[in-house]
Amino acid sequence: MNFQTSILLIPVFALLTVIGCGSSAPPAITLEQDAYACVEGLGDAAGDPKMFATVFVDGAVPENHEDYAQRGYEIAGDGEVNGDQMTVPVKIFGGVFATSGGDRSKKASDSGNTTQNWVLQRVGEDWKIKEAPLG
Repeated sequence: MNFQTSILLIPVFALLTVIGCGSSAPPAITLEQDAYACVEGLGDAAGDPKMFATVFVDGAVPENHEDYAQRGYEIAGDGEVNGDQMTVPVKIFGGVFATSGGDRSKKASDSGNTTQNWVLQRVGEDWKIKEAPLG
């Protein structure tokens, strides 16, 4: 390699050094992503009554956690934030087994798909479910 080629490669090496091979910091999670994760993980949390209770605001925990464990949840559109609350459309579908429950002999829900508006409440740094109608 001659001197001129070496000089031309210096900016390339400098650029690669600045860019790096990837950032060690994880990408920032938005408030909406945090809220959506709370909703989409509800089916798994419902398999354990204690974990299920932590997903909801105080006083809003449904007693029928088994019904929630037998369904899956998917965000069906953009959430609407109003202060510390968010209303989000949630697609609810049946035929799902709870993954954290110990009793695998239970039948999966055979209810059809529906979409409901759920209300989430910001509690400290976390989103928690305030209202979660199944249909």
